[in-house]
Amino acid sequence: MKNNKEYWITNISKTNICLSDLGLTINAYLTVILLDSKYYYYTEEQIEKSATIGSIYKRKDKLIKREIAPEIIKHEILINKNEIIPSRERSTYSIKQEIYEELNITDEQFADANAELADLDQQPLVKKEQQYVPTKKS
Repeated sequence: MKNNKEYWITNISKTNICLSDLGLTINAYLTVILLDSKYYYYTEEQIEKSATIGSIYKRKDKLIKREIAPEIIKHEILINKNEIIPSRERSTYSIKQEIYEELNITDEQFADANAELADLDQQPLVKKEQQYVPTKKS
């Protein structure tokens, strides 16, 4: 028996909300169908009681009832099944090829620009100080 009625509720806060009288926790920014018999076993009376005097009523500043169901948009990706390894006909990413003029330099130009850095690589990071050698008092 499929229930045609829907009761959509959305958590608009950034914290999880516990509906103790229904035994349900709604995660942050999540929309739930409470009368969906596939996931929940609530009656209309239970939900109406919770909405009038229960936990939905107490958290009415963080929960809203949706009158219109959200529209679910599915993006279908076509797969060519005749190939050995099936591949997507349309990529989910768009690859942009950009050419940067400042990176088009020759090896000689790069070596000239970084010649002084090559000497710094051979030097130690911290210079050693001379150790104190005590002199004998005569």
